[in-house]
Amino acid sequence: MSVIGHDAVVQRFVRALQAGQLHHGWLLYGRQGIGKHTLALYLAQHYVCESRQACGQCHGCHMFLAGSHPDVCRCAPREGKRDLAIDQVRTVLDFLALSGSESERRVVIMDDADRMNMQAANALLKSLEEPAPGSLLLMVCHDLMRLPATIRSRCMLAPCMPLNEAQTMQVLQTTGISDAYISLAGQLADGCPGRVFCMLDDALAEALAEWQQLTCDAAVADVGAVEAWLRRHVRTVPHALMAEIVIRAHQPQLGQAQSFVRYRALDEALTALARWPGEVARHSLRAAPSFLALFLGLRQALRQAESLRNVQ
Repeated sequence: MSVIGHDAVVQRFVRALQAGQLHHGWLLYGRQGIGKHTLALYLAQHYVCESRQACGQCHGCHMFLAGSHPDVCRCAPREGKRDLAIDQVRTVLDFLALSGSESERRVVIMDDADRMNMQAANALLKSLEEPAPGSLLLMVCHDLMRLPATIRSRCMLAPCMPLNEAQTMQVLQTTGISDAYISLAGQLADGCPGRVFCMLDDALAEALAEWQQLTCDAAVADVGAVEAWLRRHVRTVPHALMAEIVIRAHQPQLGQAQSFVRYRALDEALTALARWPGEVARHSLRAAPSFLALFLGLRQALRQAESLRNVQ
């Protein structure tokens, strides 16, 4: 097992582990899709490895890589549920309080820790204040500030940065995304390869490539074709990627704005598109009509700007 990027976090963890000074609670945080879960797995492998180096050869590593290590526990919100519930956290705490089967070390990997409800966070707090010997909690979160300050202050904070362009492409080239779509995937990933793993589905990747062509210039786009694409694909294509494609195509127009009025109109139109995925989720908006309305707003802003330029 290996990790691309996040070298600083790995080195910091390994140094503390080998020095016998490892903090019992680590909080890995950063943007979604940058590989925090994979990083947590890699750190956990170091912890249960007999040589503390994630050697991949020892009995501990073999069990870990097979997903059968008895001293490793994984926790995440249940499918379809909004919160990480208190009963799940209590299960984690019971596990950490046990004696290890293979050694005195037990490790829990908790995904989406920022989705703990308040009851769950309060239950976890006691374990962070009085950790059981040999226990390690690796928490993964996307939004650090959603966690209570009492949790954050008792963890070793490990910020995880987006990958650079070369690292992003290195990850994507190992996923199996079709060569025809790898360039588009790299653009949309923006340092977070996980956000474009959906493009492993060739049909979805093809739909995104078609969307890029249809919306590359909203001022002259075929609105009927855009509307037809939305009817076919809006339920299956990630909304964030749809908005990202349109925004990336038109952001250069902001730098060409020749007046504050034009800049403001374009900026407001692009900002509305950026907010659209969250608005659909929060307010149960009808995705296709709401996006089309925003796209037409962008189209109007671009055409008005062009009219002003022609007058000048």
